[in-house]
Amino acid sequence: MEGLIDEYLAIKMMNCWKTAVRETAFFAIMFAMCARQRKIKRVLVALWMGTSGRDILSGIFRHIQAKARWDITLVQLPNGFRPEIIEDALQAGIDGIITSDLSSPQIKRLVENTDIPCVSIGSATAMSRPCGGAVSFVGCNDKAIGAMAAQHFLSLGTFNGFGFVHADGGKGEQNMRGIGFSDTLAQMGKSCSIFTSPRRPDEQMDTRKITDWLQALPKPAAILCYYDPLAVQILNICRDCGISVPQQVSVLGVDNDPLLCDFATPPLSSVMPDHERAGLLAARELDHLFTRPNRSPHVVVCPPIKIVERESARPLTPAAHLIRKAHAFIDSHVASGIGVKDVVAHLKVSRRLADLRFREIENCTIRDAIEARRMMLAEKALMDTSQTIRRIAADCGYASANTFEIVFRKRHGKSPSEYRRAACNR
Repeated sequence: MEGLIDEYLAIKMMNCWKTAVRETAFFAIMFAMCARQRKIKRVLVALWMGTSGRDILSGIFRHIQAKARWDITLVQLPNGFRPEIIEDALQAGIDGIITSDLSSPQIKRLVENTDIPCVSIGSATAMSRPCGGAVSFVGCNDKAIGAMAAQHFLSLGTFNGFGFVHADGGKGEQNMRGIGFSDTLAQMGKSCSIFTSPRRPDEQMDTRKITDWLQALPKPAAILCYYDPLAVQILNICRDCGISVPQQVSVLGVDNDPLLCDFATPPLSSVMPDHERAGLLAARELDHLFTRPNRSPHVVVCPPIKIVERESARPLTPAAHLIRKAHAFIDSHVASGIGVKDVVAHLKVSRRLADLRFREIENCTIRDAIEARRMMLAEKALMDTSQTIRRIAADCGYASANTFEIVFRKRHGKSPSEYRRAACNR
């Protein structure tokens, strides 16, 4: 009997050992797979390091801190782009590229002649032919920037003339801001004069031509410039030729570079694009390309954040001041579930007058303005956080999650959960 027991125990131990070997092998394979997936990626980041470049880099670092395991080689364009840096990166085994200048001959050649995944922060039109590897395009919505600028000017009062100044001949994607600006004005029955700068964006414009153009605009006039440096040049030319800002001409730039805007004379109002989010999305796109290298080219755009108001563009009428006051109240209290009556009470005017002013200047109702602000907050929360739908609904001022889902589906044609999944799968 004892012999049988010993034999049984020996067999049991042998089976346990075999099981342990199998389990060890299984976990070793899983560990190796995870290690391969979590391999540190070497990424070349080539950016123009102005205000927008720093914000883009901040967004890239946000993604790295949250999810990615990357070793970054940073190249500051244009002067930092040297052939030896690229050669060193290639020899080290570069895995991906994020760049804000795919039109640069060196970067373009690098992307086109290799199978390295690349994310271009800019326009897809920069590529003249298919590249060797996977590519995605991320950028700010230039047309939406132009539209926001036009809507802002319309909210300031009644201008008799409108103008857009774009850089480097207004080629390619640069003109989309002018198109968004002109199209939005056209919807309100307004025309827009376009000034084409024949020089490079970083050079001074032809003073005589721009002076003639400025003086020919019906006054008061509202001018959007492609970006802040051009707007500062316009302010200086207005000062030199005796055109008062903002009394005769209101000026708006793009990028909200504090160093330029705060110290311009007068301080420059500017559209604030969401460059940091563009950097975050660019990093996410590159991670997607690492896992799906055969994916077709993908384009992601970010809407602008807001207008940062300074002295170069101020309200022309009391009606515009009323609208701005209403929007400031809505922005501050929308999460508390305010309604039209609360806004009207804050404005201290009649409901009829408040609605009339909103329709005149905003072409919408007070309720529409409240709903638009809530939706903007909800969209951002769905894309950037993991909060529950119920929590997002409450934070955006909705009485219930059910009401939020009904309103959201009506606006987007999909539920909040479907919207979030679509955003995560881009």
